[in-house]
Amino acid sequence: MGDRRDENIIQLGMLSAQMFDEIIIRQDKNLRGRTEQEIIDLMMEGIHQEDPKKQVKVIPKESEAINYAIKNAKKGSFITICSDVVPDALEQIMKHKEEDDHFELHKEDIPNTIPS
Repeated sequence: MGDRRDENIIQLGMLSAQMFDEIIIRQDKNLRGRTEQEIIDLMMEGIHQEDPKKQVKVIPKESEAINYAIKNAKKGSFITICSDVVPDALEQIMKHKEEDDHFELHKEDIPNTIPS
């Protein structure tokens, strides 16, 4: 997103703070003319404008950020990943899924359902 206007990156941070309980900032492989720190600072500016106490973690490498999100998510969490190299992210997620195939999902594990 380095080729976006400052205000667009700040707004993305604000929207993220509105939508998510926790945010992990990671870097694209192609920074498109900006430094890693410039993008992080703009995202943080938007996040803190919206919610100064929002839980934010910066993990620059995408694969490490995905691993952290999956391994630290609370049961029932919804993880949203924005990737610039979708095939790589998808392959990584599928590997996690294969490792977790032993997991059983029960009706009572699904939030907002009416017990029968």
